[in-house]
Amino acid sequence: MESIKSQMKMPISLDLHLTISKISEKDGIDKDSALEAGSFVAAQFMKSVLKKNFENGKGPLSKEEINAVFENVAEFYSESFRGQFSQPDFDTIVQKTMQITMSPNSEKIISEYFAKILK
Repeated sequence: MESIKSQMKMPISLDLHLTISKISEKDGIDKDSALEAGSFVAAQFMKSVLKKNFENGKGPLSKEEINAVFENVAEFYSESFRGQFSQPDFDTIVQKTMQITMSPNSEKIISEYFAKILK
């Protein structure tokens, strides 16, 4: 059976690639906007998994699921940006993602962010 991390790898990588490409086409990409993109993709993915878990009677995200999301995001940045991001940058993504997901308005915050990018 495929691990949770490997099941998440392709969808997270595709979402990150699409999001960063859209930002780059629109406004150009800098480190801050790349970190923000990672945070929002991770938050959106966590919300999606959480919703699926509750629909299937599984409850909240497991530690393994949370770690899998962050590990996949970190691997994407490491592979795509070859050494341009450090541990503090990944810590920023984790902190921002948790801020977004813990917000009572997280669904709205996430949808507005992606609507702005896709405009």
